[in-house]
Amino acid sequence: MKAKHLLILVAIISTSCSKSVLSDMEITDPHLLKVKVKIEQNVHDEKEVQVFIRDKNNRPVDLLSGRVIVNEQAVRFDRAEVNAAGTRGYIYYPHYNEQIFKITIYWNSYDSHTFILSPQNGWPGFKYPNCSCNYEPDQLNGSYSLKPAPFYNNEIDIVYNIMNW
Repeated sequence: MKAKHLLILVAIISTSCSKSVLSDMEITDPHLLKVKVKIEQNVHDEKEVQVFIRDKNNRPVDLLSGRVIVNEQAVRFDRAEVNAAGTRGYIYYPHYNEQIFKITIYWNSYDSHTFILSPQNGWPGFKYPNCSCNYEPDQLNGSYSLKPAPFYNNEIDIVYNIMNW
């Protein structure tokens, strides 16, 4: 009986991590896509801007003929590493002093939406240590939505989890 439950659990986990069927088709309706941007920074000052594109069942979408561009750089569909437990999305590694992120999502080869994350619209920016002290910083967490957007619920969810030195 335990083996049966274990097999069911493995099946659930493996299917929940699989790519969406939307990954195999050109997207013409952006309302099919949920967009979430997570900005992460850990105690080692490793940083990522993670652009997660999901379907209605929260499965990752690897845009077939689309792409994601952050600060004029095309980013790959990959596994996030900073505080994300290997979740798949489009991952950008900011340069040391970058605080503003211009993100363009092409859901197909010609349709796109561009938005900017900056201190003027809710993203507080990365914090940096004031000294070379050896203490554990607090974490600064927050979330908000950018509206209007052409995606599911007409919004883009923004979440940040950064160090508060």
